[in-house]
Amino acid sequence: ARSRKLSLVLVLAMLMTMFAGLGTASAATGYSASHVPLVEAGPNANLGAIIVSFDNLPKADDPNGFIVKLPASFKLANNSFGTAAGAGPVYLVDISAGVIKGENVAVYAKYILGTNQATITVYNNHSTVVPELKFAIDLKNITVPDGAPEDINASIIAQPGSVFSDGIVQVAKTTDSGAVTALAGDAITVTGSGSADPVVINFRENKKEALGNFTLKLPKGFSWDTNTTIVYEMSTMNVYFTPVAGTDSRTVKFTRNAGMETPGIWKFQGKVEVDESVAEFGDIEVAIGGSSNVSPSSVVIGKYADYGIEIEVDDPETEVLAGRNEQTVSTFAFKELLSGSLLNDRTIYVELPSGVRWHRDYDPKTDTYAAGDPGPWLKKTGGLDNTTIQILPNDPDTLKLVIKKSGTSKGKLELKDAKVQVAGDFTGDITAKIWGNAGISEEIVIGTVVAPISVTADVVDVKIGLQKQAAGNIVITETKAEAIESHVYGVSNPVPLVVELPFAVTWGNIPTVKVIEGDIELGTVSVNKQELNIPIKNSSSKASKIEISDVTYTVDRTVPEGDMVAEFKGAAIVQSNFTNRNYVVEEVLANCVTPAPGETIGSGEFRIGSNIYYEGGVAKVMDVAPYIKSDRTYVPMRYLGEILGAEVVWDDAARTVTLT
Repeated sequence: ARSRKLSLVLVLAMLMTMFAGLGTASAATGYSASHVPLVEAGPNANLGAIIVSFDNLPKADDPNGFIVKLPASFKLANNSFGTAAGAGPVYLVDISAGVIKGENVAVYAKYILGTNQATITVYNNHSTVVPELKFAIDLKNITVPDGAPEDINASIIAQPGSVFSDGIVQVAKTTDSGAVTALAGDAITVTGSGSADPVVINFRENKKEALGNFTLKLPKGFSWDTNTTIVYEMSTMNVYFTPVAGTDSRTVKFTRNAGMETPGIWKFQGKVEVDESVAEFGDIEVAIGGSSNVSPSSVVIGKYADYGIEIEVDDPETEVLAGRNEQTVSTFAFKELLSGSLLNDRTIYVELPSGVRWHRDYDPKTDTYAAGDPGPWLKKTGGLDNTTIQILPNDPDTLKLVIKKSGTSKGKLELKDAKVQVAGDFTGDITAKIWGNAGISEEIVIGTVVAPISVTADVVDVKIGLQKQAAGNIVITETKAEAIESHVYGVSNPVPLVVELPFAVTWGNIPTVKVIEGDIELGTVSVNKQELNIPIKNSSSKASKIEISDVTYTVDRTVPEGDMVAEFKGAAIVQSNFTNRNYVVEEVLANCVTPAPGETIGSGEFRIGSNIYYEGGVAKVMDVAPYIKSDRTYVPMRYLGEILGAEVVWDDAARTVTLT
């Protein structure tokens, strides 16, 4: 299937190359803003420039254009488009300097002073189509009215017959909402002894003097130390805010005592102390109060934590196929809540359930495993950079990590792209047990195993001791595309899918095997006693179904009554090597029953001296004739056995015949 997919891609690529350039050229308009500034009501506001992109601008006798319209009561100035336009009141301005891409293209803006809209006209002075056009329309010195909307949008209205399309672009926003923006600095870790690093909260004014009196309040169990400060940007001095003493140590207050001509960025710094009898572990959220309009109204400044390890699993539902090697499980990690939570030379074991083991390279020719190096799986950060990892030599179910400290910073051990081998009959969650003297005892799910196929069968009764009995159809369904493989390392192609009947039951004939859904390709089917061999020539690109019909079974007289269970195996679906676990599905194909007492197994007629005999009333020919000798009648054992439904075996060395 892979080779056919590759051929199809190459053919499509050739066709696309052959037909490139034919047909009508497409055109597309895109509108965006250079930026979205914060503006206040009043004159001389600079809005974001409108960026216009257009593919394949045609050569036309008439120019193309559109109208740029600002919200009601906004007013354009005589230099709103970057170049003074003259005496007015109608202005025509050449704004071709804003063309970013597009050779020989001219752009003009025409508008009436004091209105909120302008007509933009684009001229293609080139002799052919301009493949890519991009230009900017400045919006400067705009009068913003009181009560302007929070989001200031420019509407684009295409003129009749224009190649440009309609659109809307946000070019500014007002500062009425969230006059001050609060931004927390790097998250800190607080322990029972307080915070080693200071809390940092930045306040950005979106208009001048927007940050007035304000408070910062910690949760219960936490308090500010006495050295809290707020400074202007990178300055080490502050003459604009004064801390206010209070009885509540959870809250720090600042009053503003001086103004500035421009908006500023202010940095608050302070350390946190902890009352361990009251404080709760988890995020520390500071509430922002006071008379200033600050958004958001609270920020998370860090986490209150104790010594411990947190285990993270990215995707516990990562899907893995049964019977396969090198199956990638979910990424998982061990995180120190505080530096020193993992002690030097302590161990962490990650033990997989029975039927799953960590991947080591297996050589089917020698039936041996390499030692395996899981080193590339382990990503180490912080003070755990020297930690080692290995698969236990005598226990491939278990990974061993030995903690080796390289520093004092908080560390993390992440296992990424770790691979496992899965027994053929294992399905369900891969639940890993975490243990060792590092103090961790936990179970995590790092993937879920599904069988590569499912099987359904039309179950009918078959009689013990009879040959070539007709039975029901069998359908094999792939779980997903390529779940049944056609190329397996160390196995000659085509790779077999095998249906193995239980002991003393054999296939009575070679059944009909065909693909009834999907595109998997099969080879020539064969039978060897208990085994039906279905060669896989090419795996599927779409999940497929295989039907087995015209089925007959020969059931030995030693077979017990009850379910006749077959195993579905073979290298096409099982490549892992687990003792007695080399099949992916067991399915009941028939129900074995004992013939009723007196029930006729078969009927036949032999005539002395004639090589013609009758089986069930049908005349057949033998190579010898029955005869009488010494008052005894002799008939050929082979033909008698066939009438009785028995298997006849001739042992030439012992000169004996056996009927079973």
